[in-house]
Parts: sequence; C-alpha cells; structure tokens
Amino acid sequence: MEMLPLLFKLQICVFFIFLLPLIGALLNTFVFRKMNIKWVTSVATAFVFIPFLLSLYVFFNATILGLVVKISLFNWISVPYFKAYSVIIPFGLTVDRLTSIFLLIITGVGTLIHFYSGEYMSHEDRPYRFFVYLNLFIFSMLALVLGSNMLVTFLGWEGVGVCSYLLIGYWFNDHGNSKAAIKAFIANRVGDVGFLLAMFLCFNLFGTIDYANLATISTNLGPQFIAENITTITLIGLSLLLAVSGKSAQIPLYTWLPDAMAGPTPVSALIHAATMVTAGIYLMTRCCGLLVLSPVTMYSIAIIGAATALFSATIGLAQTDIKKVLAYSTCSQLGYMVMACGVGAFQYGVAHVMTHAFFKACLFLGAGSVIHAMHHEQDIRKMGGLFKKMPITSMTFILATLAIIGFPGFSGFFSKDAILLNAWTGPFGHPIFWVVGVLTAALTSFYMLRLTILVFFSPSRAEDPSHIHETNIVITLPLIILAILSTLGGLIAIPEFMTGTKDVISGFLSPVTSSAYKHMASLGYASHHASLSFELILMGVATGVVFLSGILAIVLYKNGLSKEENFAQKFSKLYQLVQDKWRVDELYDCIIVKPLSKLGSLFYKYIDRAFLEGVVNGLPKSFYFSTTVLSDVQSGIVRSYLKLMFVVFLVICCLIFI
Repeated sequence: MEMLPLLFKLQICVFFIFLLPLIGALLNTFVFRKMNIKWVTSVATAFVFIPFLLSLYVFFNATILGLVVKISLFNWISVPYFKAYSVIIPFGLTVDRLTSIFLLIITGVGTLIHFYSGEYMSHEDRPYRFFVYLNLFIFSMLALVLGSNMLVTFLGWEGVGVCSYLLIGYWFNDHGNSKAAIKAFIANRVGDVGFLLAMFLCFNLFGTIDYANLATISTNLGPQFIAENITTITLIGLSLLLAVSGKSAQIPLYTWLPDAMAGPTPVSALIHAATMVTAGIYLMTRCCGLLVLSPVTMYSIAIIGAATALFSATIGLAQTDIKKVLAYSTCSQLGYMVMACGVGAFQYGVAHVMTHAFFKACLFLGAGSVIHAMHHEQDIRKMGGLFKKMPITSMTFILATLAIIGFPGFSGFFSKDAILLNAWTGPFGHPIFWVVGVLTAALTSFYMLRLTILVFFSPSRAEDPSHIHETNIVITLPLIILAILSTLGGLIAIPEFMTGTKDVISGFLSPVTSSAYKHMASLGYASHHASLSFELILMGVATGVVFLSGILAIVLYKNGLSKEENFAQKFSKLYQLVQDKWRVDELYDCIIVKPLSKLGSLFYKYIDRAFLEGVVNGLPKSFYFSTTVLSDVQSGIVRSYLKLMFVVFLVICCLIFI
C-alpha cells in the first residue's frame, strides 16, 4: 500500500513527460506565434526542460530501484474475435531502465539544443514554426521510446520521420534543402516497410506485439519451436534490420544523412546526432530477445554495422564542409553501435549512444557556433586560426573531439573499447570485426583532428578575420555543459579490471538483456572469456593506432592544406572519388532513380493519360454527345418529325426486304 501513492505519482510524471512537448507545440502554434523570439523560445524550451526534470524524478525513484512504470491510456485496437483469439492493442506507455536512459538523453540534450536555437535562429522571420517542429519532434521521439508495443513505437517512428522532413527542409525556398528533405523522407519510408513487416510477422507468429509479452514468450521458447519457425524468426530480424538501416543511416540507406546537413545546425545536432538516428539502436535492444534467436540475423547486423562504420569513415577523410565531416562521422559511429548489437553487446551499443549524444551534439553545436561567427561559411578551407578568436568554442570542440576519437579517460574511450573487446570476444564476435573497428577508430582520429587543426590552429584562410569573435553565452553555455558530459559520460562503461566490479551499464540494463544472453548461451553463442592480459593488449593496440593516426593528422595539417593538395594532385582520381563519396549517389541514380523515373513516365503516358484519363474523360463526353443528339431530335418542328418518321420507315422496309 505504501507503494501505491509513489506509483501513482510516477504514472502522472510519465504522462506529462509524454504530453508536455505536444502542448508546447500547440501553444506556440495558436497562442505565441506572433510573439517575439524570446517568448517562443522560452515556451518551447520550458516544455522540454520540465519533462527532463520529471524524467530525473522517475529515474531516481523508479528505474534505479528496478520498478517498471506502466500506463494504458486507452485501447487503440480492439477486435473481439480474430484468428481464434481476441485482439486488444492498448495505447500504452512503459518506462523501464532502457527507456529511462533514452528519456534523459532526449529531454536533456533536447533542452540544450532548444536553448541554443533561441540565439541561432533569432534572425528568422517566423521563428515559431521552427520551434513547433522541434517540440513535435521531441514528442514523437518520446512516443517512440515510451511505447509499450510496436504499434505505439511505430507512431513515434513515423512522427520523427515527418518532423525530420519538416526540419531538414525548413528553408524550403532553397532547392537543395527541399531535395535533401525529400531524400530523407523516401529513404526512411523504405526502412519503415521493414518495421511494418516485422510487426505483422511478430503478430502472426506470437499473437502479440507487446514488448513485455514478446520478452516473456521469447524467454520460454523451446528449441523445437525455434527450429520449426527459424525462417519466420530470421525474417523478423532482417525486417527490423531494414528498419534500422533507414532510421539509423546504415548501408544501403545511409545516403540521406549527409544530405540532411542542409537543414539548420540545431536540427543536425538534435536529429542527426543525439536522438532520431539512435532510434534503431533502441529498437534492436528492445527486441534483443527475438534477434538473438537467429544467428543469421545477428551476423547480418554485425556485418552491416562494421561495413557502414569503415565505409563512412573513409568518406570523411576528404570532405571540406564542416558539417559533412561530422555527418559521415555520425554514420560511422552509428555503424559502431549497430556492430555492437550484432556481436551481442547490446548494452555497450546503448552506452555508445549515450556518449555519442554528448560529444556529437557538442561538435555540431560547436560547428554551428563557428558557422555563426563566420557569417554562414561552412568550408573548412576558408577557416583557420579560430582558437584565439573563439576560445570557448575551441576548447569545447577539442574536448568533444578527444571524446570521439577515444582518447584515454574521455567518454568515447570506454564505450569504444568495450565495443572493440566484444567485437572479438562477444557471442557473435569475430577478429575481423575487431580489425574493422580499429581501422575505423584510426580513420576517425585522423579526420577529426584534421578538422580541428584546420579550423582552429592552422593559419587563417578567412577573407576578413578581423570580424570573427566568440559567440554569446546562449550559444556557448550548452557547449560547456556538453563538453563536461563528453569528458565524464564514459564512466558508465569503465571496464571491470579498473574498478573490480562489473561496469555500470551492464548491470543497469541486465533486466532488459538477460533473456537475450540466456538464449545466446543456450544456442552455444556465449561470450568468450578474455584474460586481463589479452584485454590489455587489445586496448593497447587500439589506443596506439589511434595515437599514431592522430599524430599523422597533426603533422600533415599543422600548416594548412598544402600537403593534402599535393596528395590530391598525385592521386587525383582516388582523391576525387573519395571526395565524391565513392559516387554511391550516382550509382543509386543509375540503377534505381532513373529506371523508376522512366517507368513512371511510361505508366503516366500509356496507362494514366491514355487509358485512365481516356475512360474518365470519355464517359462524360459520350453522355454529352448522346444527350445532345436526343435534344436535337426533340426540336418541336413538325417537318423534322416527318423526316425522321420517313427515315425510320425506310430503314424498317429495307430490313424486312433483306
């Protein structure tokens, strides 16, 4: 009985966490739309900050204690009799340990980005529209992670897709922005087909799409059932992988993410660094009990993640747009997270989601601060020497860079090292995954230090550097907070040999992942025990490679781009190929876009216009013609009637004669 009041408070908190961003969007749409930027920003930020405080309350009063908070708002689908059993799908919200991590990331980082946007977007004529989209995005993202079943998650999944389209194409008068928004929308819709297919297959096989029921069922599945239905189980896993590839920008659907940088920088930080693109990692971790039933699915996930991580990192080497470098870095880091899930280290994938949210949001907002100071210049070839001009932005950017390259002691070091260790020793690990991970880390170190040196330390290449100065506190304060989190966030994944106890994230997420590990062990895919010496060797090799790559970048770019330009002249074709992103977009245009466009033109010409329009337009024309003829016959002139009677009489006589 003593728990009932607390449980009721927690349910109220969860309800308002879910609803408040939507209320903020509605208020800015109908009440504050004509107010100045300060009012609009304050309302939008407050209705994300309050859910953050409520999320903290739920975290410390429920999830740490192991409580699961559930709310069923109403029955969304209720069919009394279907396939021998009743179907009731509630619109339910659930907060467990996995959800609580994402709630804190979404609302915490979201609050900082809303606050930052107040200054960054102050020049806009109608700023309320931007903040309405941001609030709706937060609402959709909360629906995605709070949903107690696949259908509610899919509602949020589609919502963030629509909001992403609106935010990427916010400056819709620019053709490039509109094109990027459409590209992102279509790529995500392809992935959504996989989500729908997985949902239908789950319902058909298990009779439910509720996450708690699926976890219970998957825990109790016998070897015979798994063997008899392995094809369907594999299809469910591969369908979820397709959904993840669309939302989390994995091969082959990754091409939308770099183009999405056309949107405002706060959008890049919120959607494409901290929240939306990590939705795929959430979905895989939530459904980990199902995924591990099929080794084919797990190896496919690991291969796709590893390939995306390495391939995207190579493209980042030659990009000259500051946001494009960070975009391909995001694709690469997402590949790391997906690979972690694929080798069976779901908890470390989530740990990297958390650390990545901090340092990548800091990097994007830092890039926005630079772009703001450089009067919307994004070409790093026209920057340089900004450390003295913008010390706060520079220091926060450097700290976030050290975190992303995995410098020892920073957040990215611990989560990256845990992923690399499990890439070799995990249930579905293999040395090749570790090699790919280390190569990716080396490339990340190179292109991120290349970016940092060219922007902040190399000789200035700006046309008029005298006007460059540090941005105000509204922009720099979120950078400072995120830089601190980028430095300390990795504490959740400190390895056991450093503390003597199991890392925090593994113990925290054990209620979510324990059933998956039991299945992996029963199928013969348990983790391989790594000795302390072996773990230290792997860590030392990875760290050494990262150091060497970073030193090489410092040596090559400390004086500017001259050495890269020499390399570009000697190996012009290779350099241009990498700079053109291996021309994957052109390949897709050739084998997918243009054939579909030609097919669409043929359908339009011969089926739509010739047949459908012919039928639709022909029927009224025939009716018009017949009615016109009949009306002409009924003219009221006796002479015409006599002529008609004579003609009819003559025709009848001819017929009788024949």
